Amino acid sequence: MKEFILKTKHSKAYSSLYFSLKFLLFYFFKMIYRVEVIGREKIPRKGRLILCSNHISYLDPFIIDTYYPRYVFFMAKAEIFKNNFLAPMAKFFNAYPVNRQSVDRKTFRYSVEILNDEEAIGIFPEGTRSPDGIIKDGYRGFGLIAVMGVSPVQPMALSGTNKIIQKPKKRLFFPKVRVIFGDVIETASIIEKYGKKEAVDIIVKKTMDEIKELYSRINI
Repeated sequence: MKEFILKTKHSKAYSSLYFSLKFLLFYFFKMIYRVEVIGREKIPRKGRLILCSNHISYLDPFIIDTYYPRYVFFMAKAEIFKNNFLAPMAKFFNAYPVNRQSVDRKTFRYSVEILNDEEAIGIFPEGTRSPDGIIKDGYRGFGLIAVMGVSPVQPMALSGTNKIIQKPKKRLFFPKVRVIFGDVIETASIIEKYGKKEAVDIIVKKTMDEIKELYSRINI
């Protein structure tokens, strides 16, 4: 795999193409999956942010990116960037590599760089998909990134995407998809009150509790 070069600043041509594609996907998903978005007014329009969601389908990053009105830089498994077809697509949609088998210092560095450039990172804190919808414990890694980047965290949740392709026959279905955004967690005050080490676990627990509560509201 070639050395990954992180880009957080884009040309006007890229921005035009990127947001045009988001516009098309917005109405495509709306028509096919009748997407309902709740809490859109809670989304910060600028500034560093970590967006944390449950993860129930491979489609989740595309749904989130489509309905979030700004760039979202997603972590993606490093293997994608070794694939000549998938790598350019991942880079176009602002993904950056993470090694899921070991502590990846580069991923932490990329994450902090993105936050320092006042952009938003998208993270699935469970670390993997949970197609049954049961939300697992969150990994400490995203809490550490929040502390290192002194970044606010916005919990969110999705429902319905895990029902699009169902086993055992893997038939295609068209369920209603719901997306809900929660209140932003201001981590700076938590860090100041509890110190960096303890703040990591507090941020992780608070975020996961919020994701579970949000999911319970839309998982109908």
